[in-house]
Amino acid sequence: MLERCCENWLSQDERRRADRFRIATSRNQHIVGRGMARRLLGREQIDPCLIVFAIEKNGKPYVTQPAEARRAFNIAHTDGLVMCGIDSQTDDLLGVDVEKLDRRTDPALAKRYFSQPEIDHLEKCVSETDRRNTFLKIWTLKEAFIKAIGTGLQTPLADFAFEKLDSTKPEIRFLNPTLKSKTLWSFLSFEPRSGYVGAVALGANSARVSTEVTLRSFEELL
Repeated sequence: MLERCCENWLSQDERRRADRFRIATSRNQHIVGRGMARRLLGREQIDPCLIVFAIEKNGKPYVTQPAEARRAFNIAHTDGLVMCGIDSQTDDLLGVDVEKLDRRTDPALAKRYFSQPEIDHLEKCVSETDRRNTFLKIWTLKEAFIKAIGTGLQTPLADFAFEKLDSTKPEIRFLNPTLKSKTLWSFLSFEPRSGYVGAVALGANSARVSTEVTLRSFEELL
């Protein structure tokens, strides 16, 4: 029901792209994510079928028309959950990510990809569960940030570090000076559902820096 409804809102190109997924769950997540974004961007006032997406060079989607639906948005999904972030502004940078907390992690990945301050923080974790959860918290924050700036993994994950990791609102420190800009960043790490960790990265070009996440059952919007 949900997947069929969302698929009806997709363009022919998006349906063809969805059909390239070999795993059924991946196909469904792609369809639901795009459908969810259209429904939320339309604010129940615009027919989701009328909302047109284009893709930036690194794969990040954005709204081309209609003008009333042009707001920053981003989609993330993992096994069992699809998350969509919608901003009230058009010129902000927005990225979201989500992971299941029982996902297997390899400590070697942290040493290979994370910054030294983050590696040091992980080594202080007192239990394997704490270490895994902290790893996934850092990972989702990093993914949300590089999705917000639209560079993907072209930006090395060790070029920036997250601090105040015990907080729900960690802060970023740029270790590579080329990443610094006038953009004001705010981050949120939260539990969108039991057993999952999610992250939101919001970059604003003004003093208006706020991150607001509203959790709502998507089925209520159908």
